[in-house]
Order: sequence, then structure tokens, then C-alpha cells
Amino acid sequence: LLAENRITDKSILFVRNIQDLDIGMTMEPVPLEGWQIELSGLIRPYRVVFHAKELLDMEQVEYEMILQCSGNGRNEYGGIKGTPWDQGGVGNVRFAGVPLKAILDKYKIEVDPQVRYITAEGRDAAMGLEKPDLEHSIPIADVLERGIIALRLNGEPLPGIHGGPVRLVIPGLFGTMQIKWLTHLKFETAESPNFYHATEYRVPYTLLQPGEKFRFTLENSRPTWDIRLMSYILQPLPGAILTAGQVTISGVAYNDGKAPVESVLVSIDHGKSWTPANFDIPESLYSWYEWSIEKNLAPGNYEIWARATDALGRSQPLDGRIFWNPNGYEWTGVFKCDITVE
Repeated sequence: LLAENRITDKSILFVRNIQDLDIGMTMEPVPLEGWQIELSGLIRPYRVVFHAKELLDMEQVEYEMILQCSGNGRNEYGGIKGTPWDQGGVGNVRFAGVPLKAILDKYKIEVDPQVRYITAEGRDAAMGLEKPDLEHSIPIADVLERGIIALRLNGEPLPGIHGGPVRLVIPGLFGTMQIKWLTHLKFETAESPNFYHATEYRVPYTLLQPGEKFRFTLENSRPTWDIRLMSYILQPLPGAILTAGQVTISGVAYNDGKAPVESVLVSIDHGKSWTPANFDIPESLYSWYEWSIEKNLAPGNYEIWARATDALGRSQPLDGRIFWNPNGYEWTGVFKCDITVE
């Protein structure tokens, strides 16, 4: 399905909620009427509340961008609890909304120079009386540079299931940081100690052995902020049986948008040799690059590999399990696809 259109339709876009909101469990828009957003913390004035409907009168910007669950590819690590994602937890979408910087200007809000993070919270409730609520802290530089309060998805009002009526969106970050049903932004000097931010959606600074126990803290790990470099083979599908001769291999590649993707290499001999694929450079560095290559394949069994590199010198490891972590986040290994040619 991901191969059919450049922009991922809302009907097939993955859904992953840590917490739910009753009125948000719909593919239809959620009304803006009565929805308020609060800004507080180290700002002047110290607290500002505005109606989300006011955003409709402000200029909006649109980003074509990757929306990806930080657990996408978890299955590749093997034996880790959690949603068993292969490559379905990702899409290429267009979010449109009002830059947070413009909102600060509109309401004449001054941010204290000491602020290092903006902590975002939505209206969704904790999943039980003794369960923590969800919030995430994001570096203020990222939020002010490109963060928007999104009102639209793929040219339509934002559906409830995808965070409508308003969602915090920062291109280049994993989906868990794109807070749905946004109600509160806190301007702070330190990361939130909230369970989900401080101990759950994190990866260790050090490499671990598969199965190794690890107790997450703010000091020994980092949040799942930036999307990792990745390439996928979308055609042919794993397990495909093809006719010998000319075969088209195609897919997508992407990263966090901090630098262009420079190459996608394809191997059909377990990495002994690599051939560059052709790809188009998208207008938005935050979206995916569509690539393809033609291969003349004789009868036999093949394992196709795809590997991307970018202008920062980053590349996908041949074995992504080198970055094994207990939660199975941020898979970035070379994608492999088994096919049979007859």
C-alpha cells in the first residue's frame, strides 16, 4: 500500500496511541469550537490561554514529511515486547498549521533565555487511575525553528484519530513527539521527569548486548527525538515469486531532514557488491526519496538489500541489531527482502 502513492492517505496511515481520547477515535475532524491551548512556564506573561479557532485566521505553512513510530522495525530486533512493527509504522504525509513562533509573536510572548525545552501535553487521559499521563519535552530550538500547531493533514481538516483538531508537529522527529490533541505547552529549563519521557521513549547512550537489562534515566539515555536514516524495499514484496529477466526493484529512503540523502545502494549478493539506485530529490528534506533500479535476474533465490547514506556521512549498519535496546526503538539497519525468481 505504501508503494501506491507518494502521499500516504489517512485511511492507510498507521495509528499508534499511548493514551486515547473518546472524541478522537474517529477518521472525521474534531470541532475546533471550545478547544483551548495553554502556554506557561518561563515566559512573559507567565500564562497565556487562547482558543484554537483563532489559528484559522493566521497564515499556515505546510510540510511534506515522514511520520514514523519510533518502534517501526521492532520485529527486526527479535523477541522484544511491544507492537510488532515491520515497516508499516511509517508514512509520508503533508501537515499544515501555524508556526509556534508566529503564535508567540501574535500574543507578544517573551521566552526566557534559560528555556531549553518545550514540554507538550494533550487532552488524552492516562489509561488508569494509577497510570501516568503522557507528555514529552522537545528542544526549544527545534520547535521554534520548524514546529507548527497542525490543523490539516493532506489538505483536509486533521482527523481525530491522527490528533485533531490540533497536533504539535515538528518535522524530522519521531511520531511520539508529535503530540496529539494538544492542550498545553510548557517552557522549561530541563526535560520532563514524566514516565513516558524519562524512562520509556528513550534509547541508551551505550551499546547493549541483546537481552541485557537496563534501567533508563535522564542521565544514561536520550529521548527518541530524531528519525534515523532508513531505506525500504517496497517492490517486490517479501516472498514474491518473479519471472526471470528484467526486474524493477523500488522503494523509499529518508532521514531526519538535517542533510540530504545522497545515495541508495542495492545488493543482491549479501553485500559483496552494490549498485546505486536512481532517485528523485524531493522538495522537502523531511519527506521520503523514491528510488528504483533495474536488475537482470536469473532463476534462483535472492535476498535483496537496500542501504542509504546521507550528506552527513551517516549510513545504515548492515546489521541493525548493533543498536539493540530493550524497547526496540529506532531500527535503522539495512532492509532485506527475500524473493524467488523462476
